[in-house]
Amino acid sequence: MKARIFPSVAFLFMVLVGSGLAQSNGGGPDPSLEPANLVGPVNGRPAFPAAFRPFTRVGLEAQAGLGGIGFEVALPLLRKFNLRAGSDFFGYSTTFQEQGATVAANLRMRSGHASLDWFPFRGRFRLSPLVVFANNNRVQASALIPPGTTITLDGSDYISSSIDPLHGGGSIDFRRVSPGFTLGWGNIIPRGHGHLSFPLEAGFYYLGQPGLKVSFSGSACDPALPQSIGCTPVGEYPAFQEDLAAFITRTRNNLSYASYFPIVSVGVGYAF
Repeated sequence: MKARIFPSVAFLFMVLVGSGLAQSNGGGPDPSLEPANLVGPVNGRPAFPAAFRPFTRVGLEAQAGLGGIGFEVALPLLRKFNLRAGSDFFGYSTTFQEQGATVAANLRMRSGHASLDWFPFRGRFRLSPLVVFANNNRVQASALIPPGTTITLDGSDYISSSIDPLHGGGSIDFRRVSPGFTLGWGNIIPRGHGHLSFPLEAGFYYLGQPGLKVSFSGSACDPALPQSIGCTPVGEYPAFQEDLAAFITRTRNNLSYASYFPIVSVGVGYAF
């Protein structure tokens, strides 16, 4: 699955760019070297230049979406194509109680992306294959299990030691580079003389299998024995380690359903 996705995205990039070159040149002289002419509105659609020079304008966008707050920079590549790149940021931390344990959780979302925007109908509608890179999205949690509190791992109960209480920690990480695809409405660089735009975008990118890590420290006690003789450091407790391994395996299987991250955003753009 992973091996097929990256070639498919690369092939789509080449097909779209090739299509744009064919439409721009038509086998003759490069129209980008000729003076730009505007094609008038067709069926209510905005004016569109018959030819223009690539990289002669730049567009900036501020946006908000599921990936957090971000910004983008866009450049015109061909008559129906833009190059676009940007990054998103978001962070959230909280503390809560779960089965008597104090849990501290932290969500960090930081990533960059690059897109090739194709406007197939000379309007604002676009199709955009993309690559998410420098993905530093991460979920972290830590927990202090109070002495005498019972926890359950893979159906087995353990009691947190009164002398050496249990501490737990875990994290979920994601692959650094991922392919994706979006649909959008709005062009950060209008092909007419406009400057302001309000782009909308929706799609997804492929995360693959998230990486899960879970660990415990401290001592766990067998509920069937007095704590004076039934407590053992978790690193030396085979039954605890077996149940923890089973818990991690089951949770990883559940996370396999989260292989795709949705993209939904709205922004405000301005072209110079």
